[in-house]
Amino acid sequence: MKASETSVLNFIGGLDKVFIIPPFQRNYEWSNKQCEELFSDIENAFKKQKTHYLGNVVYYFGDNNGTEFQELILVDGQQRISTIVLLLCALRDCEKDAEFQSKITTRYLKNDTSIDKFRIRLKQTSYDYQSFLSVIEKTPIKDENNNIIKNYKCFLRLLNETTISLVDIYNTIQKLEIVGVNLQIENDLETVQTIFEKINSTGKPLSAADLMRNYLLISKSPIEQQCLYDNYWVNIETTVGNEFISRLAKNYLVIKTYDDVANEEIYSIFKEYFSNANVSHEKILQELEIYSKYFNWMRNFNTPNKQLNKHIQELNALKTEDVYPLYLYLMNKLYDTSENELVKIFKLLSDFLLRYRIVAPSGGGGALRAVIQKLIEKMDNDEITASYDTLYFELSNSNTKAGRYPDDNDFYSALTQSRKYNHTYGKVLLRKIEEAETKNIGVPLEDITVEHFMPQTPNQWWYDNFDGKEKTYLIYEKYLNCIGNLGIMSQGYNASNSNKPWPDKLKFIQHVQFNLTKEVATNSDWKEEQIIFRNNDLAKRACAAIMKPLERTKPLMTVECENGLYPASDTTTNMSGSYVKDVLYKNKSLGITSWRYYFNAICKITSELDFEKFRSIVADNIIHKSQSKYRKNIKDPIISIDKKLLVEPKKIGNTDIYSEGSLSSERARVYAKQLLDIFKITNDIQILVERREE
Repeated sequence: MKASETSVLNFIGGLDKVFIIPPFQRNYEWSNKQCEELFSDIENAFKKQKTHYLGNVVYYFGDNNGTEFQELILVDGQQRISTIVLLLCALRDCEKDAEFQSKITTRYLKNDTSIDKFRIRLKQTSYDYQSFLSVIEKTPIKDENNNIIKNYKCFLRLLNETTISLVDIYNTIQKLEIVGVNLQIENDLETVQTIFEKINSTGKPLSAADLMRNYLLISKSPIEQQCLYDNYWVNIETTVGNEFISRLAKNYLVIKTYDDVANEEIYSIFKEYFSNANVSHEKILQELEIYSKYFNWMRNFNTPNKQLNKHIQELNALKTEDVYPLYLYLMNKLYDTSENELVKIFKLLSDFLLRYRIVAPSGGGGALRAVIQKLIEKMDNDEITASYDTLYFELSNSNTKAGRYPDDNDFYSALTQSRKYNHTYGKVLLRKIEEAETKNIGVPLEDITVEHFMPQTPNQWWYDNFDGKEKTYLIYEKYLNCIGNLGIMSQGYNASNSNKPWPDKLKFIQHVQFNLTKEVATNSDWKEEQIIFRNNDLAKRACAAIMKPLERTKPLMTVECENGLYPASDTTTNMSGSYVKDVLYKNKSLGITSWRYYFNAICKITSELDFEKFRSIVADNIIHKSQSKYRKNIKDPIISIDKKLLVEPKKIGNTDIYSEGSLSSERARVYAKQLLDIFKITNDIQILVERREE
C-alpha cells in the first residue's frame, strides 16, 4: 500500500489513464446539498487563498489490456471524484472560451481519439452511465431525476450565481488536495473486499444491499463482475428498487436459515451463511433475481393472476411482514406449476392471518414467525408438501397455543369483547363477509373506505344522543372501532356526511351498494344497544365467512401450568398464558410482577453475590441467545455493557450493565436458570404464577 498527497486535478488528469467505478460500488448518491457545501468550500478556499483537503481516494491498478491506458479501479472516493468531474463539466459548459472548454475536456473528461471503452475518463456503474455520458457528451438528457443530472444542474446554477470568475474557480479546484492510496495488489481481490468493508465502515454507512453487492461481485475478475452485475444485479435493482433490496435479502435469508433475521444483522448473516454454503455467487444472484420478481408482486399485488392479487392485497393490509418469507417461498415453489393451488393457499393464509391479527392485534409476532419458519423448513426438507391441504392441516395443528390458528371461540370473543384491533382489519373483515354472503363483491379493496356510523369526532347531536359528553366518551371508548360501528363504502362516498346526525346519515346509507352497510338503515336510532347487537351479529357472520381451522388432531406439545409456586429449576412447564405474581428469594418476596423484570431481578441477585464473577460472565458472553445451526458464530448477548446490543435494555441495579427485557416467559426462565446454576443458588428461587383469565 502506497499513499501520496496530490491535487485532485493532477490525480484525474493525464492522457494515459482512465478511472473505473466497479459494479460492486454503490450508485452515485451525492445530493444537491453536498454539492452546495463543496462549492462553498471552493469559494472560501479562493477567498482565503488556502488549499482544501477532500479526503482519501483508494484505488488499485486494473489491466491495461495491451493499450496505452492504465485502468485505476476506485475502491473509495468515487462519490467525490464523480462530483468533481460534474463540476468540471458545468464549468466547461458555462465558459464561452473555446480553448478553456477544450482544455477541461481533453485533460479531465474524454479521450476523443480512443476506442469507446476508454473514451470517457471516468466510467460510471451501469445505473448512472447513460446520465453521466449525456453530461460529458452534451447530448439530450433523458432522466431528469438521476442524481448525476440534478447535481450537474446544481453546479450550473452555482457557477452562474457566484461572484468569483470561472477561471478563478478552476484555479481553486486545482488547490483541492487528496491523498491517493494505491493498494498495490495484483489479482488479490479478496483483500480488496476486506479493505472495502473496513474503509466503508466510516462516513455514510453502506446499506445491507451495498455490502451484499460488494460481497457477490468484488472477488471476481472485472469481466466477471460486469457480467454478474449486468445479468442479475441490475434486474434485481430495477425490479424491487434499491431501497427495498435489503428487505428482499432479509426474507431470502429467513427462507435459507429458517430463523429470524434482524435488520441490523442482514449483511452479517448473509456473509456468514454463504461463506459456509457450497453455493456459487452466480447461483445466489439467480435466486435473488427470481425472488425479486415475487417480492415486487407481493408489494404491488400485480401478478398476472387477478384472484391471487386480491388475496395478496388483503394480506398486505394485515401487517404481514412476518409472513413474507412464506409467501415468497410458495410463489417460487408453485407459481409456474400450480397456480390454482397457490390461489387457494393465499386465500387460506388471508383468512388465517385475519383471524390471527384480530385475536392478537398487538402481539404474537414471535410465535407467528416461529410457525412460518417451521413450515418453510418442513417443506424445504420434504417433510411436508407445499399444498393447500397440508398447510391447512399444519396451521390448524400448531404446536404452541400462541401461534395457533384461532378457532371460532377465540375469534368471536375477540370481535365481541376486545374491540381494540386496527380498523383496517375491520375493512378486510367486512369485505370478506360481504363477499361470502353476496358471492360477488366486485369492488377492489383500495376502492373501499371505512365509515364510522358513530363518527370519530362527535358533535352536539351525538352528545345529546348518548345523554351527555361523559357518557358519550365512555361509549366511544368501548365501541368506536368495533365492527358493529363500522360500515364499508366506495371511495366516492362524501366524507362530509360522517359527522351528521343519525337521521341524516340514514338517507345515504340506504343507497350504499354494500348489503352489510345498507342493512344498518333499518335502525331508526344508533345507540349503544344497536351497536352491541350489530357487533354480535357480525361476529357470528364473520365466524361463518372466514375460514376456520380444522379440528385439531395433534395435541399441544406443552403442559399448561396451574396457579401456584414453581421452582426456578422448572423450565419445561408452559407459562405463556400466565403472569408473575411474585418472585421469592430464600422465601422473601422480591416484589417482581412481570416476566420482563424476572430475568433482570436474577441478574441483580447474582451480581450482588459476586460482581467480578458476574462481570466476567458478561465479558465472555456466557449467557446468550440460542444459536441456529446456520448461525454458529453469532452469539447475541442477553446481558451486556452495550445496551445497543439489546432489544429492550434494563439496567441491573446500580451497575453499568444491562439485561434483555424483551423475553418470553420461557426464555426468561431458561436464561435465569443458566445464571442461577453458575452461582449455585437455583434452589433458592421460587416463582409465584397465576394464570390469566380467558
